[in-house]
Amino acid sequence: MCPVGSGTLMRMVRPVSTAAGEQAPLSPAAIHGGGAPREDVQVIACVIYAAKSTEDKRGSIPDQVDDCRGAIAREPGRRIVGEYTDEAFSAFTGNRGPGLVEAMDRVAELATEQGTAELWAQHSDRLARGDGRSARHAVEIALWALKRDVRVRTVQDPDTFRDLLYAVVTGQRNHEDSRRRGATIAAGRRRAAARGDYLGYKPDGYRAQVQLDESGAVSKRLVIDPDRQPVIETVFRLALRGRGSGVIARALNDAGWLTKPLFRNSQPLPWTGQRVREIVKNPRYAGLSVVKSEVVASGHWPAYITPEEHGRLKARMRPTRPPLRREPYLLTRLARCGLCGGPSVARTQWQRKDGTFNRTYACTGHTQGRHAGRCTATIIPADMIEAMFVASLGLLLDGAHEASEPHAGKAVIPPPSISEVDRRRVIDAVLAGDERRLEATLADLLQRRAPEVALLQRRELARDPRRVELVRPFESWAEQEQLGRTEATRKQARALNRVLRTLFSSVLIAMDETRVRIETVRRPQGGGAEAKSRAQVSFGLQDWMRLAPQARLLRRRYGPWRDAEILGALQAWHDTHGRSPTRREWRAAEIDHPCTQTVLSHFKIWDEALRRASL
Repeated sequence: MCPVGSGTLMRMVRPVSTAAGEQAPLSPAAIHGGGAPREDVQVIACVIYAAKSTEDKRGSIPDQVDDCRGAIAREPGRRIVGEYTDEAFSAFTGNRGPGLVEAMDRVAELATEQGTAELWAQHSDRLARGDGRSARHAVEIALWALKRDVRVRTVQDPDTFRDLLYAVVTGQRNHEDSRRRGATIAAGRRRAAARGDYLGYKPDGYRAQVQLDESGAVSKRLVIDPDRQPVIETVFRLALRGRGSGVIARALNDAGWLTKPLFRNSQPLPWTGQRVREIVKNPRYAGLSVVKSEVVASGHWPAYITPEEHGRLKARMRPTRPPLRREPYLLTRLARCGLCGGPSVARTQWQRKDGTFNRTYACTGHTQGRHAGRCTATIIPADMIEAMFVASLGLLLDGAHEASEPHAGKAVIPPPSISEVDRRRVIDAVLAGDERRLEATLADLLQRRAPEVALLQRRELARDPRRVELVRPFESWAEQEQLGRTEATRKQARALNRVLRTLFSSVLIAMDETRVRIETVRRPQGGGAEAKSRAQVSFGLQDWMRLAPQARLLRRRYGPWRDAEILGALQAWHDTHGRSPTRREWRAAEIDHPCTQTVLSHFKIWDEALRRASL
């Protein structure tokens, strides 16, 4: 039978090196020890592939490569030009990993250049052993090789890829053998667990002890690790006293203890609430043998807690919440903490009564760090920070500009020393909800009080009309978001996020009791290596909540009130009604102010809150 993918053989090839990227000409003379090239010798480039479905702890992959090298050395006129491997990629439940993809691409490229090439493996099941549905079948490899003039050679079953019929039969046999072997292993593990034997999983706080029995057989059993025993005992001691996972994690970190590395060659990390919950929920610490989350017997190893204590801890833990909807965010993969510089993760939390979801940006150094020196950044409402970002996007696009005065909407907030008439005009425009009227009022005020600034602003807009066109879709999206999030705005948010990632490399956000600071870092233009330009804007929370049109619809569907926000709401009430509010008028919370009880919980006495607000 003819080999699969046999084609015209080249007399001279030029292989590509696998590791260092070096290229060396390959000729028959180089293979046969110098002298004049023999024109009747055919030189074929060979690529080796080896794989292991699980972690290769016993050196299976090097043995596969050695077998292929020996077989190639026994074949005349062949040269190894590449070696590729995959580890922990099953060919039964799915396709092999990126190593096989690279090997197939490499050998196909060589076959195109040279007329033919060979892909070598120890056995056909190293390439594929699926059923053709959930994983690749061996006949798919054979058809791929046939179309590209590639020969597939295997050391232990050399006839598999010599014909399509052999590939079908052998591939089906490989799949059935893998399925039967998997079922046998699962049944054996269940029997071992039912006997209470150690199955190879070592939880933190245990170590494996190897011993010989009377017949000389080697056996393993779990024993308590004295180095980790104080840590695990502390976890369960605090958990049985009712302490939460976050409190336990912080106590362990403050004491200087780290977690046990999860993988080989990985480093120990600080404790997190999730890591503590994994230990508290694990029934193996109660001496229980488990198979697929099912307790089947009592294990033959010492326990840290009793099964009754494990049951109490498990009953006390909150049930797992259903996964929340993945809401899009404008600053995804861009937002970073302005205090520690770490990434700020966009989080979708509980659902509100009106059907919307609470969206926030949270610094990972604050939410995941459980120690005394963790980042002190607060959780920032996404609705508010995204509205602020869009309102100042025109300034942030100018990398050389740095603004320190707060901004609201698309206009500059007038300085506090304006006349009472102008101040009343601005407030009336805000209360009327007329954004055009507000812009015209602020523009007129800016023209009269700072004509040079207004002139520079008009020149800037006329100089770069592309910036205006770039900002316009963001402003349109922000206006639609105020009316309620829809599928259209969600889709637009993803598209706008992709645009922002081409403009900025990061957006730093810092928030305290009185101000919000946004700093952007522009990407170098034209792919150059020039220094990245920065721009910064700062918002006063009181000014924002009083003057920004977006704030009227964003008001307090999320999180707790802060002192500065309460004082700003009191002052806004005074500006609107001409007097201070009474406790009865603030009994129930509205969209622009908290309830009376919230004010009292912050300031103890109602008059003290008014005094702090200078009322």
